[in-house]
Amino acid sequence: MDKSIFSSTALMCDDWQVERKLHQGTMSCIFLLHNSHVSWKLVRKSAAASQKACWAMYREIDLLKRLRGEGIPFLYHCGTNGSIPWYTMPYYEGETLRDRLDRSLTLSESEAVNIGRRLCRILYILHASEEQVIYGDLKPENVLLTQNDGVMLLDYGNAWKIGEDQSGIGFRGTPGYAAPECWHLERADERVDIFALGVLLHQMLEGGKAEEHFGHYRMKNSAYKKRWQALIHACTALNAKKRIRDIREVDRRLYAISAMW
Repeated sequence: MDKSIFSSTALMCDDWQVERKLHQGTMSCIFLLHNSHVSWKLVRKSAAASQKACWAMYREIDLLKRLRGEGIPFLYHCGTNGSIPWYTMPYYEGETLRDRLDRSLTLSESEAVNIGRRLCRILYILHASEEQVIYGDLKPENVLLTQNDGVMLLDYGNAWKIGEDQSGIGFRGTPGYAAPECWHLERADERVDIFALGVLLHQMLEGGKAEEHFGHYRMKNSAYKKRWQALIHACTALNAKKRIRDIREVDRRLYAISAMW
């Protein structure tokens, strides 16, 4: 492994240089890059030095090359450093939904609807794409709230395509947000994203930790319980056959809720 890709002073391609480290995880390391010739910045994501991490990074790069749309990161350029794959994308100002929830605990109905509907549109781009992409790891840490009420969905390392051989992979996702069928991905489809979105909607309105409510997503706030309970229930049914399958139906119901107040 070429350790220079994790150096805080490592030179990047062209005139881009590392400004600071944004995140260090088990699968990747993310840096903020700057260029003295332009006013905007880039983010560089490099895989960790393991076969699993590199495999996931190559898959993520392949998907981002094919996917285009509002809320999906734009792949600026990519390459390898030795055997380690990396890519860059524009730096989007904002905070993650996790940071927002840690600070405010819950969001208003209008904020939950806005974030939910924007995620529906992003997920529809994935689900309706030629590859039929399942995002697979929807959680607050991967949702970036940008300026002007924008929403970005980050980190496609856990995404997969319908019909792709998933045998031997086992569980993929994050406990608390992953649907029960995520333990058997050869039988999982777009409904795993709808399950996770239902968990997110519940968490934005009710607060708490996702794993504490698993299987029991009841709305306690009487001010909006009737407006939301049916949708949350239809998104988070443990039996996938009883769950909403089309993300456009979730968006339609969120729009209907917004018309109630």
